[in-house]
Amino acid sequence: MQRKFKIRILAFIFMLVMVITSATNIFAINVNEAKLPNAQIKNIIVMIPDGMSIDGVALSRWYKSYDAKTGNIDTSVTLAMDELASGLVRTYWSDGKTIGAIVDSAPAATAMASGIKTFDKFVGMTPESTPVATIIEAAQLIGKSTGIVVTCNVQHATPAAYTSHYNDRSRYDIIGEQQAYNGLDVVLGGGSMYLGLPYRKDNENIINEIKMLDYNYVTTRNEMNEVTEGKLWGMFADDAMAYDFDRAENAADEPSLAEMTAKAIELLSQNENGFFLMVEGSKVDWTAHANDPIGLISDILAFDEAVKVALDYAKANQDTMLLIMTDHGNGGITIGNYDTDASYSKDPVGKFIAPLKKAKLTGEGVAFKFGADRINALNAMKALNDIDDDADEEEKLTAAEIKEITAKFKEERAIIVKAMKDYYGMDDLTEEEITAIMATPNGSMNYTVGPMISKRAYLGWTTTGHTGEEVNLYTYLPDDLCITGTIDNTDIAKICAGVWEISLSAVTKLLYNDAETAFKAKGAFVEIDVEIPSSGRMTVTKGAAVLVILENKNYVILDDDIYIIDSVIVNQSGKFYVPQIVLDMIP
Repeated sequence: MQRKFKIRILAFIFMLVMVITSATNIFAINVNEAKLPNAQIKNIIVMIPDGMSIDGVALSRWYKSYDAKTGNIDTSVTLAMDELASGLVRTYWSDGKTIGAIVDSAPAATAMASGIKTFDKFVGMTPESTPVATIIEAAQLIGKSTGIVVTCNVQHATPAAYTSHYNDRSRYDIIGEQQAYNGLDVVLGGGSMYLGLPYRKDNENIINEIKMLDYNYVTTRNEMNEVTEGKLWGMFADDAMAYDFDRAENAADEPSLAEMTAKAIELLSQNENGFFLMVEGSKVDWTAHANDPIGLISDILAFDEAVKVALDYAKANQDTMLLIMTDHGNGGITIGNYDTDASYSKDPVGKFIAPLKKAKLTGEGVAFKFGADRINALNAMKALNDIDDDADEEEKLTAAEIKEITAKFKEERAIIVKAMKDYYGMDDLTEEEITAIMATPNGSMNYTVGPMISKRAYLGWTTTGHTGEEVNLYTYLPDDLCITGTIDNTDIAKICAGVWEISLSAVTKLLYNDAETAFKAKGAFVEIDVEIPSSGRMTVTKGAAVLVILENKNYVILDDDIYIIDSVIVNQSGKFYVPQIVLDMIP
Protein backbone atom coordinates (compact mmCIF):
# COMPACT_ATOMS: atom_id res chain seq x y z
CA MET A 1 0.00 0.00 0.00
CA GLN A 2 2.90 2.35 0.71
CA ARG A 3 4.15 1.97 -2.86
CA LYS A 4 0.74 2.92 -4.24
CA PHE A 5 0.66 6.01 -2.06
CA LYS A 6 4.05 7.20 -3.31
CA ILE A 7 3.03 6.80 -6.94
CA ARG A 8 -0.12 8.85 -6.46
CA ILE A 9 1.82 11.66 -4.75
CA LEU A 10 4.55 11.65 -7.40
CA ALA A 11 1.93 11.91 -10.16
CA PHE A 12 0.24 14.81 -8.41
CA ILE A 13 3.43 16.78 -7.83
CA PHE A 14 4.56 16.30 -11.43
CA MET A 15 1.13 17.38 -12.60
CA LEU A 16 1.30 20.66 -10.68
CA VAL A 17 4.40 21.66 -12.58
CA MET A 18 3.09 20.55 -15.96
CA VAL A 19 -0.47 21.81 -15.68
CA ILE A 20 0.17 25.30 -14.35
CA THR A 21 3.13 26.02 -16.63
CA SER A 22 2.21 28.12 -19.68
CA ALA A 23 -1.44 28.52 -18.68
CA THR A 24 -3.01 31.64 -20.13
CA ASN A 25 -5.92 33.85 -19.20
CA ILE A 26 -8.17 34.49 -22.20
CA PHE A 27 -10.73 36.61 -20.43
CA ALA A 28 -9.46 40.01 -21.52
CA ILE A 29 -11.18 39.51 -24.87
CA ASN A 30 -14.50 38.12 -23.72
CA VAL A 31 -15.27 39.48 -20.26
CA ASN A 32 -16.47 42.98 -19.42
CA GLU A 33 -13.40 43.57 -17.23
CA ALA A 34 -9.76 43.73 -18.30
CA LYS A 35 -8.90 40.72 -16.16
CA LEU A 36 -11.01 38.18 -14.33
CA PRO A 37 -10.29 37.82 -10.59
CA ASN A 38 -9.44 34.12 -10.93
CA ALA A 39 -8.91 33.62 -7.21
CA GLN A 40 -12.61 34.18 -6.63
CA ILE A 41 -13.73 31.23 -8.77
CA LYS A 42 -13.50 28.00 -6.81
CA ASN A 43 -16.28 26.16 -8.64
CA ILE A 44 -17.40 25.86 -12.26
CA ILE A 45 -20.82 24.64 -13.39
CA VAL A 46 -21.31 24.02 -17.12
CA MET A 47 -24.92 23.45 -18.19
CA ILE A 48 -25.89 22.20 -21.65
CA PRO A 49 -29.50 22.11 -22.92
CA ASP A 50 -28.66 19.76 -25.77
CA GLY A 51 -30.18 20.83 -29.10
CA MET A 52 -31.99 23.90 -27.73
CA SER A 53 -32.75 26.50 -30.40
CA ILE A 54 -33.79 30.07 -29.66
CA ASP A 55 -37.39 29.56 -30.81
CA GLY A 56 -37.63 26.69 -28.36
CA VAL A 57 -36.68 29.08 -25.57
CA ALA A 58 -39.27 31.63 -26.70
CA LEU A 59 -41.96 28.96 -27.03
CA SER A 60 -41.23 27.67 -23.53
CA ARG A 61 -41.41 31.16 -22.07
CA TRP A 62 -44.77 31.82 -23.76
CA TYR A 63 -46.02 28.47 -22.50
CA LYS A 64 -45.02 29.36 -18.95
CA SER A 65 -46.68 32.78 -19.13
CA TYR A 66 -49.99 31.67 -20.71
CA ASP A 67 -53.01 30.92 -18.51
CA ALA A 68 -55.00 28.24 -20.32
CA LYS A 69 -58.15 28.87 -18.29
CA THR A 70 -58.39 32.62 -18.91
CA GLY A 71 -56.28 33.06 -22.02
CA ASN A 72 -54.35 35.80 -20.21
CA ILE A 73 -50.64 36.28 -20.81
CA ASP A 74 -48.26 37.57 -18.14
CA THR A 75 -45.40 39.10 -20.13
CA SER A 76 -43.44 39.68 -16.93
CA VAL A 77 -42.85 35.93 -16.60
CA THR A 78 -39.22 35.06 -17.31
CA LEU A 79 -36.93 32.08 -17.36
CA ALA A 80 -34.00 31.76 -14.99
CA MET A 81 -31.75 31.81 -18.05
CA ASP A 82 -33.05 35.17 -19.25
CA GLU A 83 -30.97 37.39 -16.97
CA LEU A 84 -27.82 35.48 -17.95
CA ALA A 85 -27.96 35.89 -21.75
CA SER A 86 -24.64 37.46 -22.71
CA GLY A 87 -23.38 36.26 -26.08
CA LEU A 88 -23.34 33.68 -28.85
CA VAL A 89 -21.41 30.46 -29.49
CA ARG A 90 -20.27 29.17 -32.88
CA THR A 91 -20.84 25.43 -33.20
CA TYR A 92 -19.05 24.18 -36.33
CA TRP A 93 -16.84 21.06 -36.37
CA SER A 94 -13.59 20.24 -38.14
CA ASP A 95 -11.37 17.21 -38.60
CA GLY A 96 -8.40 19.31 -39.66
CA LYS A 97 -9.28 19.05 -43.34
CA THR A 98 -13.00 19.63 -43.59
CA ILE A 99 -15.01 22.31 -41.78
CA GLY A 100 -18.61 21.33 -41.21
CA ALA A 101 -21.45 23.76 -40.59
CA ILE A 102 -23.70 21.35 -38.68
CA VAL A 103 -22.16 19.56 -35.72
CA ASP A 104 -23.06 16.35 -33.91
CA SER A 105 -23.17 16.16 -30.13
CA ALA A 106 -19.96 14.14 -29.80
CA PRO A 107 -17.52 16.59 -31.45
CA ALA A 108 -19.47 19.54 -30.01
CA ALA A 109 -19.13 18.25 -26.46
CA THR A 110 -15.49 17.35 -27.07
CA ALA A 111 -14.89 20.95 -28.11
CA MET A 112 -16.51 22.24 -24.93
CA ALA A 113 -14.80 19.68 -22.67
CA SER A 114 -11.31 19.63 -24.19
CA GLY A 115 -10.96 22.75 -26.34
CA ILE A 116 -10.36 21.03 -29.69
CA LYS A 117 -12.29 20.51 -32.90
CA THR A 118 -12.67 16.89 -33.90
CA PHE A 119 -14.39 14.45 -36.21
CA ASP A 120 -18.00 13.36 -36.15
CA LYS A 121 -18.78 10.61 -33.54
CA PHE A 122 -15.49 11.14 -31.63
CA VAL A 123 -15.62 11.69 -27.85
CA GLY A 124 -12.52 12.95 -26.05
CA MET A 125 -10.36 12.24 -29.09
CA THR A 126 -8.44 14.28 -31.65
CA PRO A 127 -9.20 13.82 -35.36
CA GLU A 128 -6.19 11.47 -35.37
CA SER A 129 -7.89 9.21 -32.78
CA THR A 130 -5.60 10.09 -29.88
CA PRO A 131 -7.03 10.92 -26.44
CA VAL A 132 -7.17 14.53 -25.31
CA ALA A 133 -7.61 15.56 -21.67
CA THR A 134 -10.92 16.96 -20.49
CA ILE A 135 -11.55 19.80 -18.08
CA ILE A 136 -12.96 17.22 -15.64
CA GLU A 137 -9.69 15.27 -15.65
CA ALA A 138 -7.73 18.49 -15.22
CA ALA A 139 -9.97 19.60 -12.36
CA GLN A 140 -9.42 16.30 -10.55
CA LEU A 141 -5.66 16.70 -10.79
CA ILE A 142 -5.76 20.01 -8.92
CA GLY A 143 -7.91 18.58 -6.16
CA LYS A 144 -11.40 19.50 -7.34
CA SER A 145 -14.41 17.23 -6.96
CA THR A 146 -16.20 16.46 -10.23
CA GLY A 147 -19.62 15.31 -11.36
CA ILE A 148 -22.05 14.91 -14.23
CA VAL A 149 -25.85 15.12 -14.18
CA VAL A 150 -27.88 14.13 -17.26
CA THR A 151 -31.32 12.86 -18.24
CA CYS A 152 -30.10 10.53 -21.00
CA ASN A 153 -28.04 7.41 -20.37
CA VAL A 154 -24.75 8.63 -18.90
CA GLN A 155 -22.84 6.89 -21.70
CA HIS A 156 -24.45 9.18 -24.30
CA ALA A 157 -22.39 11.59 -26.42
CA THR A 158 -22.27 14.73 -24.26
CA PRO A 159 -21.46 13.12 -20.90
CA ALA A 160 -19.15 10.69 -22.69
CA ALA A 161 -17.08 13.53 -24.14
CA TYR A 162 -16.51 14.92 -20.64
CA THR A 163 -15.64 11.58 -19.05
CA SER A 164 -14.20 9.15 -21.61
CA HIS A 165 -12.13 8.75 -24.76
CA TYR A 166 -13.05 6.79 -27.88
CA ASN A 167 -13.61 7.42 -31.58
CA ASP A 168 -17.06 5.83 -31.62
CA ARG A 169 -19.71 7.40 -29.40
CA SER A 170 -21.90 4.29 -29.71
CA ARG A 171 -19.48 2.06 -27.75
CA TYR A 172 -21.39 2.34 -24.49
CA ASP A 173 -19.51 -0.67 -23.09
CA ILE A 174 -16.15 1.11 -23.33
CA ILE A 175 -17.51 4.52 -22.36
CA GLY A 176 -19.39 3.18 -19.34
CA GLU A 177 -16.38 1.33 -17.98
CA GLN A 178 -14.09 4.33 -18.44
CA GLN A 179 -16.61 6.50 -16.59
CA ALA A 180 -16.67 4.09 -13.66
CA TYR A 181 -12.89 4.32 -13.29
CA ASN A 182 -12.36 7.97 -14.17
CA GLY A 183 -12.54 9.37 -10.64
CA LEU A 184 -15.87 11.20 -10.76
CA ASP A 185 -17.49 11.97 -7.41
CA VAL A 186 -21.10 12.26 -8.61
CA VAL A 187 -22.77 10.56 -11.59
CA LEU A 188 -26.54 10.93 -11.96
CA GLY A 189 -28.72 9.90 -14.91
CA GLY A 190 -29.90 6.80 -16.73
CA GLY A 191 -28.21 3.90 -18.50
CA SER A 192 -27.91 0.97 -16.07
CA MET A 193 -28.59 -1.52 -18.88
CA TYR A 194 -25.24 -0.72 -20.47
CA LEU A 195 -23.27 -1.62 -17.34
CA GLY A 196 -23.86 -5.38 -17.33
CA LEU A 197 -25.25 -8.40 -19.12
CA PRO A 198 -26.65 -9.02 -21.66
CA TYR A 199 -25.37 -5.78 -23.21
CA ARG A 200 -21.72 -6.21 -22.30
CA LYS A 201 -19.72 -8.83 -24.20
CA ASP A 202 -16.85 -8.94 -21.69
CA ASN A 203 -18.99 -10.50 -18.93
CA GLU A 204 -18.11 -7.68 -16.55
CA ASN A 205 -20.69 -6.27 -14.15
CA ILE A 206 -19.75 -2.60 -13.98
CA ILE A 207 -22.45 -1.90 -11.38
CA ASN A 208 -20.67 -4.24 -8.95
CA GLU A 209 -17.39 -2.54 -9.78
CA ILE A 210 -18.95 0.87 -9.12
CA LYS A 211 -20.07 -0.33 -5.70
CA MET A 212 -16.59 -1.68 -4.98
CA LEU A 213 -15.21 1.75 -5.83
CA ASP A 214 -17.05 3.11 -2.76
CA TYR A 215 -19.94 4.82 -4.53
CA ASN A 216 -23.33 5.06 -2.92
CA TYR A 217 -25.24 3.35 -5.74
CA VAL A 218 -28.90 4.45 -5.89
CA THR A 219 -31.83 3.95 -8.26
CA THR A 220 -34.64 6.16 -6.90
CA ARG A 221 -35.21 9.76 -5.83
CA ASN A 222 -35.67 8.73 -2.20
CA GLU A 223 -32.43 6.74 -2.17
CA MET A 224 -30.61 9.71 -3.73
CA ASN A 225 -31.95 12.11 -1.11
CA GLU A 226 -30.74 9.85 1.70
CA VAL A 227 -27.11 10.27 0.60
CA THR A 228 -25.55 13.23 2.40
CA GLU A 229 -21.83 12.60 1.94
CA GLY A 230 -19.37 10.56 -0.04
CA LYS A 231 -19.44 9.54 -3.69
CA LEU A 232 -22.79 9.05 -5.42
CA TRP A 233 -23.74 7.09 -8.53
CA GLY A 234 -27.42 7.23 -9.44
CA MET A 235 -28.96 5.12 -12.22
CA PHE A 236 -32.64 6.02 -12.40
CA ALA A 237 -33.56 4.22 -15.62
CA ASP A 238 -32.37 1.31 -17.72
CA ASP A 239 -31.78 3.70 -20.60
CA ALA A 240 -32.79 7.37 -20.75
CA MET A 241 -34.91 8.95 -18.03
CA ALA A 242 -38.45 10.17 -18.69
CA TYR A 243 -39.38 13.57 -20.04
CA ASP A 244 -40.19 15.91 -17.18
CA PHE A 245 -43.89 16.21 -18.14
CA ASP A 246 -44.15 12.40 -18.00
CA ARG A 247 -42.42 11.75 -14.67
CA ALA A 248 -45.43 11.98 -12.35
CA GLU A 249 -47.54 9.71 -14.57
CA ASN A 250 -44.99 7.17 -15.79
CA ALA A 251 -41.76 7.43 -13.74
CA ALA A 252 -42.61 8.65 -10.26
CA ASP A 253 -39.38 7.36 -8.68
CA GLU A 254 -37.17 9.41 -10.97
CA PRO A 255 -35.78 12.71 -9.65
CA SER A 256 -36.07 15.87 -11.71
CA LEU A 257 -33.05 17.47 -13.32
CA ALA A 258 -33.27 20.27 -10.75
CA GLU A 259 -33.29 17.76 -7.88
CA MET A 260 -30.27 15.94 -9.28
CA THR A 261 -28.45 19.23 -9.77
CA ALA A 262 -29.16 20.28 -6.19
CA LYS A 263 -27.91 16.95 -4.82
CA ALA A 264 -24.76 17.10 -6.95
CA ILE A 265 -23.96 20.61 -5.73
CA GLU A 266 -24.69 19.59 -2.13
CA LEU A 267 -22.15 16.76 -2.29
CA LEU A 268 -19.51 18.36 -4.50
CA SER A 269 -19.42 21.59 -2.51
CA GLN A 270 -18.23 19.67 0.56
CA ASN A 271 -14.76 19.74 -1.01
CA GLU A 272 -13.06 22.89 0.27
CA ASN A 273 -10.95 22.95 -2.90
CA GLY A 274 -14.04 23.37 -5.07
CA PHE A 275 -15.69 21.41 -7.86
CA PHE A 276 -16.55 21.10 -11.54
CA LEU A 277 -20.06 20.01 -12.50
CA MET A 278 -21.54 19.38 -15.95
CA VAL A 279 -25.35 19.30 -16.20
CA GLU A 280 -27.13 18.33 -19.42
CA GLY A 281 -30.79 18.67 -20.32
CA SER A 282 -30.31 15.75 -22.65
CA LYS A 283 -33.73 15.07 -24.11
CA VAL A 284 -34.32 18.61 -25.36
CA ASP A 285 -32.33 17.28 -28.29
CA TRP A 286 -34.26 14.03 -28.60
CA THR A 287 -37.64 15.71 -28.72
CA ALA A 288 -36.40 18.27 -31.25
CA HIS A 289 -35.34 15.38 -33.48
CA ALA A 290 -38.93 14.14 -33.23
CA ASN A 291 -40.45 17.59 -33.84
CA ASP A 292 -42.46 17.16 -30.63
CA PRO A 293 -43.06 20.61 -29.08
CA ILE A 294 -44.54 19.19 -25.88
CA GLY A 295 -41.39 17.27 -25.08
CA LEU A 296 -39.36 20.31 -26.07
CA ILE A 297 -41.21 22.63 -23.69
CA SER A 298 -41.17 19.96 -20.98
CA ASP A 299 -37.43 19.62 -20.88
CA ILE A 300 -36.47 23.22 -21.58
CA LEU A 301 -38.54 24.25 -18.55
CA ALA A 302 -37.06 21.39 -16.52
CA PHE A 303 -33.59 22.51 -17.55
CA ASP A 304 -34.43 26.06 -16.57
CA GLU A 305 -35.44 24.88 -13.09
CA ALA A 306 -32.00 23.27 -12.82
CA VAL A 307 -30.44 26.56 -13.94
CA LYS A 308 -32.24 28.30 -11.09
CA VAL A 309 -30.74 25.84 -8.61
CA ALA A 310 -27.22 26.47 -9.92
CA LEU A 311 -27.74 30.23 -10.20
CA ASP A 312 -29.07 30.51 -6.65
CA TYR A 313 -25.97 28.69 -5.41
CA ALA A 314 -23.63 30.87 -7.47
CA LYS A 315 -25.25 34.09 -6.28
CA ALA A 316 -25.22 33.01 -2.65
CA ASN A 317 -21.58 31.96 -2.61
CA GLN A 318 -19.87 34.32 -5.08
CA ASP A 319 -17.17 31.76 -5.82
CA THR A 320 -18.77 29.97 -8.77
CA MET A 321 -18.75 30.48 -12.53
CA LEU A 322 -21.87 29.34 -14.38
CA LEU A 323 -21.67 28.76 -18.15
CA ILE A 324 -24.75 27.72 -20.12
CA MET A 325 -24.86 26.98 -23.83
CA THR A 326 -26.26 24.33 -26.11
CA ASP A 327 -24.06 22.25 -28.35
CA HIS A 328 -26.09 22.86 -31.53
CA GLY A 329 -29.54 23.73 -32.74
CA ASN A 330 -31.98 20.99 -33.69
CA GLY A 331 -35.19 20.67 -35.65
CA GLY A 332 -35.32 24.22 -36.96
CA ILE A 333 -38.44 25.00 -34.93
CA THR A 334 -40.28 28.26 -35.66
CA ILE A 335 -43.21 29.94 -33.96
CA GLY A 336 -45.27 30.28 -37.13
CA ASN A 337 -45.42 28.30 -40.32
CA TYR A 338 -46.72 28.69 -43.88
CA ASP A 339 -50.27 28.94 -42.55
CA THR A 340 -49.39 32.12 -40.64
CA ASP A 341 -47.65 33.84 -43.54
CA ALA A 342 -48.59 37.55 -43.45
CA SER A 343 -51.41 36.99 -40.97
CA TYR A 344 -49.61 38.50 -38.00
CA SER A 345 -52.50 40.70 -36.80
CA LYS A 346 -54.67 37.59 -36.60
CA ASP A 347 -52.14 35.53 -34.65
CA PRO A 348 -52.25 36.17 -30.89
CA VAL A 349 -50.00 34.14 -28.64
CA GLY A 350 -52.91 31.90 -27.71
CA LYS A 351 -53.15 30.66 -31.27
CA PHE A 352 -49.80 28.94 -30.78
CA ILE A 353 -49.90 28.09 -27.09
CA ALA A 354 -53.51 27.11 -26.39
CA PRO A 355 -53.28 23.79 -28.32
CA LEU A 356 -50.05 22.96 -26.48
CA LYS A 357 -51.55 23.65 -23.07
CA LYS A 358 -54.11 20.88 -23.64
CA ALA A 359 -51.41 18.20 -23.65
CA LYS A 360 -50.54 16.57 -20.34
CA LEU A 361 -47.87 14.21 -21.64
CA THR A 362 -45.24 14.12 -24.34
CA GLY A 363 -45.53 11.80 -27.32
CA GLU A 364 -43.34 9.30 -25.48
CA GLY A 365 -45.52 9.57 -22.38
CA VAL A 366 -48.86 9.20 -24.10
CA ALA A 367 -47.67 6.00 -25.79
CA PHE A 368 -47.92 4.27 -22.39
CA LYS A 369 -51.66 4.95 -22.46
CA PHE A 370 -52.24 3.13 -25.74
CA GLY A 371 -53.10 -0.54 -26.05
CA ALA A 372 -50.11 -2.84 -26.27
CA ASP A 373 -51.63 -4.80 -29.19
CA ARG A 374 -52.48 -1.86 -31.43
CA ILE A 375 -49.85 -2.70 -34.07
CA ASN A 376 -50.95 -6.33 -34.25
CA ALA A 377 -54.59 -5.27 -34.40
CA LEU A 378 -53.86 -2.86 -37.26
CA ASN A 379 -51.87 -5.44 -39.21
CA ALA A 380 -54.57 -8.05 -38.74
CA MET A 381 -57.21 -5.62 -39.98
CA LYS A 382 -55.09 -4.71 -43.00
CA ALA A 383 -54.65 -8.38 -43.80
CA LEU A 384 -58.39 -8.93 -43.46
CA ASN A 385 -59.11 -6.08 -45.88
CA ASP A 386 -56.60 -7.47 -48.33
CA ILE A 387 -58.18 -10.92 -48.52
CA ASP A 388 -59.33 -11.60 -52.07
CA ASP A 389 -62.94 -12.61 -52.40
CA ASP A 390 -61.74 -15.25 -54.84
CA ALA A 391 -59.33 -16.84 -52.35
CA ASP A 392 -59.42 -20.59 -51.93
CA GLU A 393 -61.88 -21.88 -49.38
CA GLU A 394 -59.15 -23.12 -47.06
CA GLU A 395 -57.57 -19.64 -47.02
CA LYS A 396 -60.74 -17.82 -46.01
CA LEU A 397 -61.32 -16.77 -42.41
CA THR A 398 -64.31 -17.93 -40.47
CA ALA A 399 -67.00 -15.48 -39.44
CA ALA A 400 -65.85 -15.82 -35.83
CA GLU A 401 -62.26 -14.99 -36.78
CA ILE A 402 -63.35 -11.95 -38.77
CA LYS A 403 -65.49 -10.78 -35.87
CA GLU A 404 -62.59 -11.18 -33.43
CA ILE A 405 -60.16 -9.23 -35.65
CA THR A 406 -62.66 -6.44 -36.22
CA ALA A 407 -63.53 -6.16 -32.51
CA LYS A 408 -59.87 -6.02 -31.50
CA PHE A 409 -59.16 -3.31 -34.05
CA LYS A 410 -62.09 -1.22 -32.83
CA GLU A 411 -61.00 -1.69 -29.22
CA GLU A 412 -57.43 -0.54 -29.89
CA ARG A 413 -58.67 2.35 -32.00
CA ALA A 414 -61.02 3.49 -29.24
CA ILE A 415 -58.20 3.39 -26.67
CA ILE A 416 -56.09 5.65 -28.89
CA VAL A 417 -58.91 8.12 -29.53
CA LYS A 418 -59.69 8.38 -25.82
CA ALA A 419 -56.03 8.67 -24.75
CA MET A 420 -55.31 11.40 -27.29
CA LYS A 421 -58.34 13.34 -26.08
CA ASP A 422 -57.59 12.85 -22.37
CA TYR A 423 -53.82 13.29 -22.40
CA TYR A 424 -53.06 15.26 -25.55
CA GLY A 425 -56.12 17.43 -25.90
CA MET A 426 -56.95 16.24 -29.41
CA ASP A 427 -60.55 15.36 -30.21
CA ASP A 428 -60.28 15.87 -33.96
CA LEU A 429 -57.97 13.08 -35.07
CA THR A 430 -58.30 12.07 -38.70
CA GLU A 431 -58.45 8.42 -39.73
CA GLU A 432 -55.02 8.84 -41.26
CA GLU A 433 -53.63 10.11 -37.92
CA ILE A 434 -55.25 7.30 -35.98
CA THR A 435 -53.76 4.75 -38.34
CA ALA A 436 -50.32 6.38 -38.02
CA ILE A 437 -50.52 6.21 -34.21
CA MET A 438 -51.62 2.56 -34.32
CA ALA A 439 -48.65 1.71 -36.52
CA THR A 440 -46.01 3.45 -34.38
CA PRO A 441 -43.88 1.57 -31.82
CA ASN A 442 -43.71 3.14 -28.35
CA GLY A 443 -40.12 4.30 -28.76
CA SER A 444 -41.01 6.39 -31.80
CA MET A 445 -44.31 7.92 -30.73
CA ASN A 446 -42.86 11.44 -30.39
CA TYR A 447 -42.13 11.35 -34.11
CA THR A 448 -45.77 10.57 -34.90
CA VAL A 449 -47.64 12.67 -32.35
CA GLY A 450 -45.30 15.68 -32.28
CA PRO A 451 -45.98 16.84 -35.84
CA MET A 452 -49.73 16.42 -35.26
CA ILE A 453 -49.84 18.92 -32.43
CA SER A 454 -47.27 21.15 -34.14
CA LYS A 455 -49.66 21.53 -37.06
CA ARG A 456 -52.51 22.47 -34.73
CA ALA A 457 -50.27 24.98 -32.94
CA TYR A 458 -48.96 26.53 -36.20
CA LEU A 459 -45.36 25.60 -35.40
CA GLY A 460 -42.88 25.05 -38.19
CA TRP A 461 -39.98 22.58 -38.35
CA THR A 462 -37.35 22.45 -41.06
CA THR A 463 -35.70 19.13 -40.25
CA THR A 464 -35.54 16.18 -37.90
CA GLY A 465 -31.79 16.73 -37.66
CA HIS A 466 -29.37 19.25 -36.22
CA THR A 467 -29.02 22.81 -37.52
CA GLY A 468 -25.98 25.02 -37.93
CA GLU A 469 -26.85 28.39 -36.37
CA GLU A 470 -25.01 30.11 -33.53
CA VAL A 471 -26.54 29.36 -30.13
CA ASN A 472 -27.11 31.50 -27.07
CA LEU A 473 -24.46 31.88 -24.38
CA TYR A 474 -25.59 32.45 -20.80
CA THR A 475 -23.04 33.29 -18.10
CA TYR A 476 -22.76 34.23 -14.45
CA LEU A 477 -19.52 35.05 -12.63
CA PRO A 478 -18.73 36.62 -9.26
CA ASP A 479 -19.25 40.37 -8.97
CA ASP A 480 -21.76 40.27 -11.83
CA LEU A 481 -19.10 39.67 -14.47
CA CYS A 482 -20.17 37.97 -17.68
CA ILE A 483 -18.63 36.65 -20.87
CA THR A 484 -19.72 38.63 -23.89
CA GLY A 485 -19.46 38.54 -27.66
CA THR A 486 -19.42 35.64 -30.11
CA ILE A 487 -17.07 32.89 -29.02
CA ASP A 488 -16.20 29.44 -30.35
CA ASN A 489 -17.37 26.26 -28.65
CA THR A 490 -13.73 25.38 -27.97
CA ASP A 491 -13.49 28.57 -25.89
CA ILE A 492 -15.73 26.98 -23.25
CA ALA A 493 -12.98 24.55 -22.22
CA LYS A 494 -10.34 27.25 -22.52
CA ILE A 495 -12.32 29.61 -20.30
CA CYS A 496 -12.71 26.93 -17.65
CA ALA A 497 -9.04 26.02 -17.80
CA GLY A 498 -8.02 29.68 -17.80
CA VAL A 499 -9.91 30.39 -14.59
CA TRP A 500 -7.90 27.75 -12.78
CA GLU A 501 -4.67 28.47 -14.71
CA ILE A 502 -4.55 25.00 -16.20
CA SER A 503 -2.92 23.98 -19.47
CA LEU A 504 -5.12 21.30 -21.02
CA SER A 505 -2.40 20.38 -23.50
CA ALA A 506 -0.04 19.78 -20.58
CA VAL A 507 -2.61 17.54 -18.91
CA THR A 508 -2.92 15.56 -22.16
CA LYS A 509 0.86 15.04 -22.23
CA LEU A 510 0.74 13.97 -18.61
CA LEU A 511 -2.11 11.47 -18.94
CA TYR A 512 -2.13 10.06 -22.47
CA ASN A 513 1.09 8.70 -23.98
CA ASP A 514 1.59 6.02 -26.63
CA ALA A 515 2.63 3.15 -24.36
CA GLU A 516 3.90 0.66 -26.92
CA THR A 517 6.21 3.15 -28.60
CA ALA A 518 7.57 4.42 -25.29
CA PHE A 519 8.18 0.98 -23.76
CA LYS A 520 9.82 -0.42 -26.88
CA ALA A 521 12.13 2.58 -26.90
CA LYS A 522 13.23 1.42 -23.45
CA GLY A 523 14.06 -2.04 -24.76
CA ALA A 524 11.01 -3.70 -23.22
CA PHE A 525 9.02 -6.53 -24.78
CA VAL A 526 5.37 -5.57 -25.41
CA GLU A 527 2.50 -7.99 -25.96
CA ILE A 528 -1.06 -6.79 -26.70
CA ASP A 529 -4.22 -8.87 -26.36
CA VAL A 530 -7.48 -7.29 -27.55
CA GLU A 531 -9.42 -10.45 -28.36
CA ILE A 532 -12.22 -9.78 -25.84
CA PRO A 533 -14.13 -6.53 -26.58
CA SER A 534 -13.45 -3.74 -24.05
CA SER A 535 -11.11 -6.03 -22.06
CA GLY A 536 -7.82 -5.51 -23.85
CA ARG A 537 -4.53 -5.72 -22.02
CA MET A 538 -0.91 -4.84 -22.66
CA THR A 539 1.84 -6.82 -20.97
CA VAL A 540 5.26 -5.16 -20.73
CA THR A 541 8.29 -7.22 -19.78
CA LYS A 542 11.79 -5.98 -19.11
CA GLY A 543 14.19 -8.11 -17.15
CA ALA A 544 12.35 -9.50 -14.13
CA ALA A 545 9.69 -6.75 -14.19
CA VAL A 546 6.23 -7.55 -15.58
CA LEU A 547 3.75 -4.69 -16.00
CA VAL A 548 0.13 -5.42 -16.94
CA ILE A 549 -1.92 -2.53 -18.33
CA LEU A 550 -5.70 -3.03 -18.48
CA GLU A 551 -7.99 -1.22 -20.90
CA ASN A 552 -10.50 1.23 -19.36
CA LYS A 553 -9.16 0.85 -15.80
CA ASN A 554 -7.44 3.34 -13.51
CA TYR A 555 -4.87 0.90 -12.20
CA VAL A 556 -1.98 -1.20 -13.46
CA ILE A 557 -0.36 -4.35 -12.08
CA LEU A 558 3.43 -4.44 -11.58
CA ASP A 559 4.87 -7.72 -10.36
CA ASP A 560 1.48 -8.73 -8.93
CA ASP A 561 1.06 -5.44 -7.00
CA ILE A 562 -1.83 -3.12 -7.94
CA TYR A 563 -1.07 0.58 -8.40
CA ILE A 564 -3.79 3.22 -8.67
CA ILE A 565 -3.13 5.91 -11.28
CA ASP A 566 -4.62 9.32 -12.06
CA SER A 567 -6.59 8.49 -15.22
CA VAL A 568 -8.08 5.64 -17.21
CA ILE A 569 -6.13 3.54 -19.67
CA VAL A 570 -7.36 4.15 -23.22
CA ASN A 571 -7.13 1.49 -25.92
CA GLN A 572 -7.92 2.79 -29.38
CA SER A 573 -7.68 0.10 -32.07
CA GLY A 574 -4.93 -1.76 -30.23
CA LYS A 575 -2.93 1.33 -29.30
CA PHE A 576 -2.76 1.90 -25.55
CA TYR A 577 -2.43 5.36 -23.99
CA VAL A 578 -1.17 5.70 -20.42
CA PRO A 579 -0.05 8.42 -17.98
CA GLN A 580 3.61 9.37 -17.86
CA ILE A 581 3.88 7.88 -14.37
CA VAL A 582 3.12 4.42 -15.82
CA LEU A 583 5.91 4.80 -18.38
CA ASP A 584 8.27 5.64 -15.52
CA MET A 585 7.49 2.31 -13.80
CA ILE A 586 9.71 0.54 -16.35
CA PRO A 587 13.24 2.06 -16.28
